[in-house]
Amino acid sequence: MANPLIEIRKAIQALELESGHTQSDFYREYTQFLIRKLKTLSFIDSEDKAVVDIPVFYANPERAIAKIKEDRNLVLPVISVGISDIEDAFDRRRTNMNVVLEKAWNKTTQRATRVVSVAPKAVNLSFMVNLWAKYLEDLNQLTEKIQLFFNPSLEFRTEFSSYIQGFITQVADNSVTVAPDRQDRVLKRTIQVSVEAYIPTQKYLYTNTGRIEFMSSDVVIEPFLNLSASATKAQTITEGIRQQN
Repeated sequence: MANPLIEIRKAIQALELESGHTQSDFYREYTQFLIRKLKTLSFIDSEDKAVVDIPVFYANPERAIAKIKEDRNLVLPVISVGISDIEDAFDRRRTNMNVVLEKAWNKTTQRATRVVSVAPKAVNLSFMVNLWAKYLEDLNQLTEKIQLFFNPSLEFRTEFSSYIQGFITQVADNSVTVAPDRQDRVLKRTIQVSVEAYIPTQKYLYTNTGRIEFMSSDVVIEPFLNLSASATKAQTITEGIRQQN
C-alpha cells in the first residue's frame, strides 16, 4: 500500500506545476505586526509633563535619515523598521514527505471539509529596529520599553499564525551622530530582532474521493495546526488520512 503522504505530496506538486501560483505577501504580514506593536510605545518628555506617542514607519536607515531631513513636521524621537535578512532555519525544517491536514469551512456548501498543504518552510527573519532621537534619555526610555516587549520573546500574531516567536539578538549603540542640518543632531540605536517564522504554502481541498483540488476563495481556514510541534505530527496525519479513506 502506497504511503498516503507521498501520494498527496505528488498530487500537490503536479497542481503547482500546472498553476504556477504565487504566495501572499509573507514579509508584509510580519513587518506590519511589528510596526503596529511599536506604535503602542510612548515616552515621557524631558520636562516629565507629557506622554508623547512615537511615529513608526518602514524604511532602511538611509531612507529614514532622508525622511527626517525632508519632513519638517517630524519630531524626534522616531522609529524605523526594516528587514535585513532571511535565512533557512535548519533546526526547524521538516522532511520532504510532510504535509499538513487542516479543517476548513466551505461557505458555499456550508459544510466542513479537509485542506492539505506541503509543510511550510522554516526561516529566520531579521528585522532592524532603528531608534532616532536628539537625547540619550529618550533612547534609553524607548530601549527599555522595547526590551520589555521581548520578555523573553514577542509573540507575532499574523494571518498565518499566532504563536511565532521573535527575539532580540543584538542592541547596537552608534556613537557617531548624524546631523540633518547644522543645528540639530540625531542619535541612533539599532535593535536587531530575529523572528522564527514559516513561509506559508498553497492550500488545496482534499475531497472524500481522495482527490486534491484547488481551493476557491470562499473557503475559510480554521484553525491552523501547531507548526512548532514535533515531527511526529506527520505520523498522526497519516493515520487520520487512512481512517477517513
